[in-house]
Amino acid sequence: MLTDKDRHVLALIDGSRDDIVEYLQHLIAFRTITPADDSRAETEDYRDLQALVGGSLAEMGFNLETWEIDTAELDRFPGSGVNPHRDLSNMPVVVGQLKGTGQGRSLILNGHYDVVPPGIAENWRHDPFGGDVEDGKVYGRGACDMKGGIAAMLQAVRSIREAGIELAGDLLVQTVPDEESTSMGTLSCCQRGYRADAALIPEPTDLKVLVAMRGSLYGKITVFGRAGHAEVTPPHWTEGGAVNAISKAVRVIRGLEELADEWRTRPDKQHKYLDPDTIVPTVIKGGEWEVTYPEQVEISFGSIFIPGTTDAREEIEAQLTRVAALDPWLREHPPELETAQWLYGAEVDEAEPIVQTGLAALRDLGLAPDLIGFGSLTDAIHLINYAGIPTISIGPSGY
Repeated sequence: MLTDKDRHVLALIDGSRDDIVEYLQHLIAFRTITPADDSRAETEDYRDLQALVGGSLAEMGFNLETWEIDTAELDRFPGSGVNPHRDLSNMPVVVGQLKGTGQGRSLILNGHYDVVPPGIAENWRHDPFGGDVEDGKVYGRGACDMKGGIAAMLQAVRSIREAGIELAGDLLVQTVPDEESTSMGTLSCCQRGYRADAALIPEPTDLKVLVAMRGSLYGKITVFGRAGHAEVTPPHWTEGGAVNAISKAVRVIRGLEELADEWRTRPDKQHKYLDPDTIVPTVIKGGEWEVTYPEQVEISFGSIFIPGTTDAREEIEAQLTRVAALDPWLREHPPELETAQWLYGAEVDEAEPIVQTGLAALRDLGLAPDLIGFGSLTDAIHLINYAGIPTISIGPSGY
């Protein structure tokens, strides 16, 4: 039920529409693209964006802490996704703390400022870093995911402060890098000891309450063949003849498809808000020359799974063993599986106060109070699993 104070804050937000859009445009203008795994952030855009955010928080009375992440110092554990070799220098974390009266529950507002690459510039109608407005929508990389959420949460806090409302509980605002790759920005916050009774990440959810998300495992399967002249009929492989690694890779890919089909109907892979586990071959590399039997093929894949799955690698490995057992060549030359650090899925109980508060807020605004899941993941995985903080997402529409 909305109070007079609530209505005052909402009126201030409504009256700040142009300011919110302008602030979002400033955020979009910073080219804070997530670096590739073997790269680092080279421009000053990342620091400059955080300087803007930090300045906004300081103006509102927050105490600030800023640091760069040394990935080698992060705790590594199953599901953490920690890559100790990734260079996150020049991509600072900013955390602002605003003390309440001590009479209420504490809250974290968390948002990532990195964005995925814009792709081919000619495919954009608008400059991906221009923040153009057309028909009531802001266009640009991060407008939804999730510089729009950062602008919204900062303006919400600003309006609360302008309304003269003193918060009963402590409020923490975190803006972090690298969610689009490793989520180590938020993990660093958790490992530095930041805690609250609940957290909210304003990722784009079409103004629904996100309570569950799948985890991820990425990797590569190498399939071996034997080189030979493609214009010469080879003897049988047991007599030293060529073996086509592409043909053998087809068997492996079919095996992965069979595994995905099995997961689709297995009872332990079903979830109220999430699709069952998947595994998708995404990149294939093999062969060197048109007249040579390919001797090696690499199949990159992505596997996404519900929170209840604890070891997707083990299941993939077992499937590869089954595939190899049905082929004499593969049985003697089994495919090799390599995987990166995996990231766990996460979910929050519907009965948690933050979930019910989110639903109540939507009702008060005349919106449908829906609970949803997300087929991928967000930084909530670390807030929930590592820090034990009940975390939801409610954010803008626009996809």
